[in-house]
Amino acid sequence: MFSPLQIGRPSSAVAYYGQAWNTFTLPDVTIWSFPGQHHEIKHKNPTRDRCFGLEVYRFDALLAFANETRQDVLYTIHNHDLSGGRDGQWNDIAHWFTAEVRSLETKQRRKTANASYINGQRHESVPTYYWDIGLWSSLDGYWQEVYH
Repeated sequence: MFSPLQIGRPSSAVAYYGQAWNTFTLPDVTIWSFPGQHHEIKHKNPTRDRCFGLEVYRFDALLAFANETRQDVLYTIHNHDLSGGRDGQWNDIAHWFTAEVRSLETKQRRKTANASYINGQRHESVPTYYWDIGLWSSLDGYWQEVYH
């Protein structure tokens, strides 16, 4: 059982907390089946120096959500390099990799600014973290561990 939280939305899905109605930007998908998990999903290939990146503001939102809920919040990537490139239609579970955002917080990363889209608008200088792809493990392996 799952909810695709971002599909068909003109803006990010949010959760509210606290008396001041603070918000968390939610990950793309929530899997409700026990033990539950949340996935920020991206379709990309590694950089030339074998890293995966995520905008700092997105990472900070995922990390805050993970710390509040104390549930698995994962940054999950469909690696284009394994599926025929950016326009490839081949989808295989072996092409999917995941990392828990709380573990990424403590790993070595670099921060740069590059062009990115925020709410559908291109911005030229968005702070972005990059981590070595070796920090990701197979999504199938994660699920085997969690559900068995």
